[in-house]
Amino acid sequence: MFLNELSKNEGIAFMQLVKSLANSDNTFAKEEKNLYSDYLQELDIKENEVPDDSDLNSIYSTLKDSSERNRNIIYFELIGLALIDGEYDENEVKLLEEIGERLEIKRNKRISFANYFYNFVDVYSFSVVDAESKIALLKEEAEKLLA
Repeated sequence: MFLNELSKNEGIAFMQLVKSLANSDNTFAKEEKNLYSDYLQELDIKENEVPDDSDLNSIYSTLKDSSERNRNIIYFELIGLALIDGEYDENEVKLLEEIGERLEIKRNKRISFANYFYNFVDVYSFSVVDAESKIALLKEEAEKLLA
């Protein structure tokens, strides 16, 4: 939703984190693969531009000078990825905690991001009537969280 705000280097680092998170439970689920492809398209990055070996320390080094908003965007999208397959594995939780700490995302902000995605599911489980306004509302709420 907001990935187009990232620089090319931030986007590549984000995609490395996506790979690490998606594989942290030893299962790169179909939903995660679909989202991975969507991310590449949104970021205008080719698959071969994303290194296979993800050294987390070098990724964090790349992102250390990123703006707070961009670090929030990265973490926000990673939370969505972690929840997309309906599973929230212990390894994913540990890795998300590490990423959140290393990106200096405050704990209350991390919890707010997770709650956003739980609310997102609740909003869409009621009905699809007036979906456009629901999407606008969710985007507005996400924008507030990223500020």
